[in-house]
Amino acid sequence: MIRSLVFFFSIVTLPYISFSQNPVLEHGRLRVVGHQLCNKQGKPVQLRGMSQFGLMHMPECLSYESFRVLRDDWNSSVIRIPVYMANYSTSNNYNQNPEWNNILIDSCVAWSERLGVYCIIDWHNDRYGSPVDVHHSGAAAFFEMVSSKYSGKKNIIYELFNEPYGTTAPWDTIAEYANRIMPIIRKNDPDAVIIIGCSDWDQKLQSIDTAKLNDNTNVMFAFHFYAASHRSLYPIFAEYIHRIPVFVSEWGMCESSGAGMLDTAVSSLFLRTMKQHILDKDTVSISWCNFSYGDKEESTSSLKPHSCADALWNNTTAGGDFVKYWLNNNRSPVMPLSKLKKK
Repeated sequence: MIRSLVFFFSIVTLPYISFSQNPVLEHGRLRVVGHQLCNKQGKPVQLRGMSQFGLMHMPECLSYESFRVLRDDWNSSVIRIPVYMANYSTSNNYNQNPEWNNILIDSCVAWSERLGVYCIIDWHNDRYGSPVDVHHSGAAAFFEMVSSKYSGKKNIIYELFNEPYGTTAPWDTIAEYANRIMPIIRKNDPDAVIIIGCSDWDQKLQSIDTAKLNDNTNVMFAFHFYAASHRSLYPIFAEYIHRIPVFVSEWGMCESSGAGMLDTAVSSLFLRTMKQHILDKDTVSISWCNFSYGDKEESTSSLKPHSCADALWNNTTAGGDFVKYWLNNNRSPVMPLSKLKKK
């Protein structure tokens, strides 16, 4: 692992190289206008891309070349970087090994900046659902560090807390957390877009009360869905994207467990809606990240097992084929969707 960290660190020092396909150069610093994510000219923009599985779980999937392939072959304009704050399965979570994680974050930010893609830095909860849990006590210091270090970078987006859940994470608690963390970011990076989660694993958009926030400028709200489990969430989603600014920072084709069959029909329903949806003459486009650009042997992975270790960045699963097609064409594949099976 020491050898890998030396590699990651060395990439950070590479000079910037311009490319013809450069979303950040095209759109610049993003901002929120009404309930729509917009570019530097104030025109609506839809980011589409991939969420990594997580720094601590699959560092072998993180490289300059994998990021370049996501941009050039998959047409990703955004890459989400989940920083797991605590997890029972490894000692490399952020709370236990911040230096290791910081090196990877530095590298991911440098690669995304060099390639001209947007980068979401996600304080990733998956086990301790409330922001008041002691395991999240380092969040303020974390966002102080990253917002200071990356201040002014046009491509950085901050996601404050992945998937709050449980009885101890109602909207009031989430809002209190956001009101504590956002001023830290604003002090260092005042114009950045900030994504705030909502109750019930980022599913309960109707719980959000923006009046409880002290700052609503360039603020968006996370919504997550897994198509095989969450068809029932669609009506609320289709309504609330016209009421508040929503960013689907994580979605999958399978069940919410990460397993099971792929539901391409419901996936396409959400994706068509996110491409463009009109309600009462109001038109919105919703940005999204698919979970995950990883090679774990489970349904939600877009790469086949062992792809990352072998640097096979286009060694896609059936789900990966489907998402890659959407990223490149922003529409459903021509193939009969019923024939798309889990691999």
